[in-house]
Amino acid sequence: MITQVTEIIKDLPSERNQLIKDEHLEMVVVTSQVLTSCKILLSSYNQVVFSDCNFYACDFNGIEFNNCVFENCTFEFTHFRKCNFKNCNFSNCIWKGVSSISSVYEACDMDYVMNELCRNGRNTMSSGRKEHSTDIYIELALAC
Repeated sequence: MITQVTEIIKDLPSERNQLIKDEHLEMVVVTSQVLTSCKILLSSYNQVVFSDCNFYACDFNGIEFNNCVFENCTFEFTHFRKCNFKNCNFSNCIWKGVSSISSVYEACDMDYVMNELCRNGRNTMSSGRKEHSTDIYIELALAC
């Protein structure tokens, strides 16, 4: 069986002091997005690659991340509350003043800083079996 991946690249402008609610993205590559003081609520991201994005003083609340890749992203003074990360990959990310509260990290590849961050704040971490490899998404992001 041959599976075809349709790649959509979203070059999103910088956003400041925005409320992003009920956003649902699937199979998208988001590059160089800058969010400052934004609140992201009740949204879902499925097979999304975030490459070279900056999240400054953002508040993610009730977000579902499934099979997502965060590559070369910067998170400064950003908060994750009641978020679910399933089979996500965090590579070469910068973490400054970030908090995570009551979030779930299932079968995620995390660097040392993110791993230590998640041990506090009533988070749940599990190393369950990965359903899909994120390698294809990393290759798509690098090809951009």
